[in-house]
Amino acid sequence: MQRIYNQYKENGLVIIGLGFQDTKANLLNYAKTMKMDEMALAFDVEGRVAAQYGIAYGAGVIFINRDGIVTKRFVAGFNEKEFSPEVEKIVR
Repeated sequence: MQRIYNQYKENGLVIIGLGFQDTKANLLNYAKTMKMDEMALAFDVEGRVAAQYGIAYGAGVIFINRDGIVTKRFVAGFNEKEFSPEVEKIVR
């Protein structure tokens, strides 16, 4: 994820790691493991932000365009090859 971020951040890509249904310590550990050093992290204590964007459980990735519209969702088990084309659509 860090590689994708580095490749597209100049085009306006923003990646936010959102933790909910877990502990803040686990979110920070996950971010460290995934080398999300330059990405924003948010801890959603009550799950309101997650619910707003249709995240009901577990890990996943959502893509939100510049207009704040969710354009794609990936649940756990995604890989870079799957979501790289979606990133390109958003940052064009």
